[in-house]
Amino acid sequence: MRMLVTRPHDQAAQTAQKLVALGHHPFLAPVLEIVPTGAHPSDEAFDLLLATSTQAFFGFPPSNAIAALPLACVGAKTADVGQKLGLSVHCVGADSEALAAMLLAEGNAKSALYLAGRERKGLLERLLRAKDWRVEIVETYEARPVTAWPESIRAALARKEIDAVLHYSPRSAALALALMGRDSARFLCHFCLSVETASVCRDWASEEKIIASSQPDEESLMTLLRT
Repeated sequence: MRMLVTRPHDQAAQTAQKLVALGHHPFLAPVLEIVPTGAHPSDEAFDLLLATSTQAFFGFPPSNAIAALPLACVGAKTADVGQKLGLSVHCVGADSEALAAMLLAEGNAKSALYLAGRERKGLLERLLRAKDWRVEIVETYEARPVTAWPESIRAALARKEIDAVLHYSPRSAALALALMGRDSARFLCHFCLSVETASVCRDWASEEKIIASSQPDEESLMTLLRT
């Protein structure tokens, strides 16, 4: 299939490689641009460093004090990026809820520096603070919506030269749908990372055109494209 990939450029390139390996033809059309905020943490001491995305380290080289903190993170990819920056990975959770459960079960740490995005659900800090953790949040990056897709993407959509689109979050799905318009949205198949993401598409496409992954991870999404 000819597939629209709407992830930020660095992530889109990795996804495109997987699609090519499966015999698909990717079109890269990010709906978000990742931009560092330039924010810096306080000089307070912490037990742990938290990160829920590989983007957390974007434009934020860890200082010696931060690099000395054990990293607790969401996802193997985030752990890999942390290790490449010289961080010691303490634990890895499948999602924010799982990571919080792991940390609370250990009972050793009670404070953390959280490298986060400006747009987030806020689940991790809420779960930890509810158990009297001190969590300082440093918003190291923000994801800014693009104002338009390149002319080549718009033309390909108009000529129906794209068959499907990959949606990775409710926010990015809403942005992609608005950029493509209702005609293209009705024509395309929508492969979604989660049921929550798929629900955003229901006002734009028929139910048979919307397919949700069984698990909220890219490997499960790619499994849909193997069949």
